This record gives sequence, structure tokens and C-alpha cells, in this order.
Amino acid sequence: MKHAHFGHQDKILLLQHGCTDLLTLAQRRGAPLHKLLAGTGIFEQDLHKPHGRLHHADWLKLLHNSQQHLNSPELPFLLGSALLQNRYISLCQTVLHAENLSQALRQLYYFRHHLFPSIYVQLCSQPQHLVLEFHSGIALGPQNNSCISIVLSLLLNLIKQQLGNTEGVSVQLQHDTATAVQSQLHWGCEVVANQASNSLHIALPKLQLPFHTADKAKCTAALRTCRQLNRILPRQRGLLERIYRLQRRALPQLLSLEQVAQQLDISVNTLKRQLKQQKTNFAQQLDAIRRDAARQLLQQGHYSNRQLAIRLGYSDEHNFRRAFKRWTGLLPSNFKSLLNSPSL
Repeated sequence: MKHAHFGHQDKILLLQHGCTDLLTLAQRRGAPLHKLLAGTGIFEQDLHKPHGRLHHADWLKLLHNSQQHLNSPELPFLLGSALLQNRYISLCQTVLHAENLSQALRQLYYFRHHLFPSIYVQLCSQPQHLVLEFHSGIALGPQNNSCISIVLSLLLNLIKQQLGNTEGVSVQLQHDTATAVQSQLHWGCEVVANQASNSLHIALPKLQLPFHTADKAKCTAALRTCRQLNRILPRQRGLLERIYRLQRRALPQLLSLEQVAQQLDISVNTLKRQLKQQKTNFAQQLDAIRRDAARQLLQQGHYSNRQLAIRLGYSDEHNFRRAFKRWTGLLPSNFKSLLNSPSL
């Protein structure tokens, strides 16, 4: 069965799942409602509809308008916290009443399309940490960093609220140092800038610590509502995520352009056109998939360059080493040494 992927013009978000929270935060800081809604397809009367929906492009425009009128870098951090506390968002109620962080993360992962349909997560297990890498399923442009910050803020506020601290938790960001310093002030954990990916690192013992607001009955009731919402909030995936997942499953072979188009049930020309709309191309996607897989393999275990080359579909280890140096500026051996550094 073929599954459609969504784009910016799909009506896939509930107005009550972030839009109203963002507007409230912006209006409290003096931004007029008509300017916040300018350029979107959202009308004031829509905001009061229980199941009113909006296009993803409108959500990005609303986020842009709010940041432009307020010039407030703290907005994504505040919004992540506001989403977590919103009693009308059943997913957040599920998370708050979960047994522990492990259960909460599973529910967020499964129902993430309710709040963050444009973001997807790659899970990577390390000897002492669970790593969550955050990627964009569709091209988000300048709002990419903001969307990632909102997701991380929700998760880190959850950890602090339920477990009392962020000990054993750290964040790696692709952002610059100034942004990382500001993030560290808001999140209260170690934040490392200029990294290859945006990721959250959680010490394994923290996953099983009990939440102080755990409530099985409330969690079950909220989960029931989440499942009902799936009828109007379909679990569509962005084009970039669909390609990423197809190719990761195919490694080390990797699928051709024609094979991916066939899997997506579209023509080759349509796939090329859609990738161009996402400001990327097929070769760049293949490169990114191999890059991320290489980093994750190096984080997970002790692989030789030859083993890594085989697992990633390279003809020999020389080609792999050259590609890794291009991706990271480091040789694989230097990257492994950096991973083992006490500062990380």
C-alpha cells in the first residue's frame, strides 16, 4: 500500500496544537493579532474551532511573523514549554502522565505528527546514552532552527519537571556558538554548538526513573483521544523523511532514483521536481544518508574503516575515508577520538 507524503500546503495541524499558544505568547508581548495572521490563511474566527486545522505553510508563516514582530529569540523556548502544559493537547497529557521518560518518548515518537509532522527522529543507542537525532522531513528554510528548538524545549521541560534536573542530559546543535549559549541558559544542560546534527543525549538510567505525575488512568484516557485524533491528523511523512527511511533500510546497496520513485508511486520527473522544490537533489540525499549512518555507526561501536565502507556501500575504504573527511573535516579515527573525549 502506497502512502502519500505531505508538503507545506497540506492541512495537517490543529489550530489548538501550537497555533493558539504561539499567538497568546506573541500577543502578551504586544504583537497585534492582525499582523501575526498576515499572509496566512487563518482568520480570527478559525481560532475558536475545536478541530480547526491549518496548512503547514501557515504555521511556518505564523512563526516567522511572531519572531519578526517581537524580535524575541526566546520565543521557541517559551512555546515548547507552553505546548507541554496545554491541557487541550492530548499528546502532552499522555506524556505528562506517563510512567517514566522511556514511555513518554515512545508516545511522543508514535504520535509526533500531532505536533511536529515536519520533524522526524533517528534513534541511536550508545553504551551509556540514548541519542535522539532530529531532522527535517520537508524543507523548512529559516524556520528550521526554531522548529528544532521548540521540540527540544518541550522535551527538556518535561525532563526537568518530572525528574527535577537535567543531570545526564546534553544537547548538540548545528547552530552557532551564540545560539548554543542562549539555549544552555534556557535548558539548563550542556549544549555543544557547530555539530554535525541536532541531537539530544539522555543517560540510560534516566529513562526508567518514575515521573512524579504518573497516572495510568489519565495516561490511558489521553492515549485514547490521541488514537481518535489520528482520523483527522493522518500519519503522513515528509518527502525527505520517506526517502531517508527507504535508503537506510536498503543500505549498503542504496536505491536508484528510479527505484525510489517506484517505491513512492510517482514518476522520476515528479520526484526530481519535488526534490528541487525542497531545495535539494537525489545525490545530496544519498550523501546525507551515508553521512548520518557513518556517524551513528561510529557512535555505536568499534568498526574498522573497511567494515564501515562495506556497510555504507563504498567500493573501498579509501573512498569512505575521503567522503568522511569531506563531511566532518576529520578522519574516522579522529572522529572516534573526539567521541571518547571526556568533554563530550
